[in-house]
Amino acid sequence: LEVGRIVQAAGAFAAILNALSILVDNLEDLSRFAASVGRLETFAHTLAPDPAFHLNGHLRKAAAHKNGVAEASRFHIEERESLRFEDFTLQTPNSERILIKDLTASIAAGKGLLIVGDSGVGKSSLLRAIAGLWNRGDGTLMRPKFEDMLFLPQHAYMTIGSLRVQLNYPNLDRDVTDDQLREALALVNLDGLVERCGGFDADFDFEKILSVGEQQRLALARVFLKNPRYALLDEATSALDRENEASLYEKLAATSTTLVSVSHHPGLVKYHSQVLELKPGGEWSLHAAAKFRFTGNLV
Repeated sequence: LEVGRIVQAAGAFAAILNALSILVDNLEDLSRFAASVGRLETFAHTLAPDPAFHLNGHLRKAAAHKNGVAEASRFHIEERESLRFEDFTLQTPNSERILIKDLTASIAAGKGLLIVGDSGVGKSSLLRAIAGLWNRGDGTLMRPKFEDMLFLPQHAYMTIGSLRVQLNYPNLDRDVTDDQLREALALVNLDGLVERCGGFDADFDFEKILSVGEQQRLALARVFLKNPRYALLDEATSALDRENEASLYEKLAATSTTLVSVSHHPGLVKYHSQVLELKPGGEWSLHAAAKFRFTGNLV
């Protein structure tokens, strides 16, 4: 072979190797990107109008009749100062199953609600309905403006950014001082996080540097900073030990924020005024917290 052809072949091989290396070197980032796109697609489908609601009416009726539920409908939503349900029925998005039937309950300011029940009865689904993610059902849901509520899921959402961004999320344009941020961190027992992060403005991937319990506490710091009218906590302290959980709920209960919590921990009953017990088949019962006792199935 001529030397020139050997050099050309070596150059071509190097170019191909470099091109393939891009995929290998970025495989982890590409996997995370694909997962994020999948979640966004699911979210977009949830928010988008469902063509099946307007088309193929005979198919909807047949499916509803087969599964013993009413034809697909949407419950009515009204903007009010407080949370209230009137003859509220919640179905799964495909309208195949009734999760909650004819619920009437009021969660006035300062009168927190604890939602309990076996797995799959619709506890988290009720919070999704309040958030506007699920809309199948009947009756009326009254709720405050979105800016007056803060939703915290079991898996706290952590942005890739600075500690300041984490604490202010989702209202990144708020004018909050460093002293206020430090005070919020102290309330959730994360006093040392500022030093660990080298201040408030260094960027990190907090999902990688914080434990699940620390992520939950950091998310709860947002409640103290924002002081919303309602905080909806879906197993938001599940990764904490009972002592830390009780301490945080005691501090939350001392604020003006009304708590709506999903949990199976008996120790949280005393931080709420009412307990909504959801049962299979859409059944439910509402109890005064002072008189409610957990059964073996709920613990």
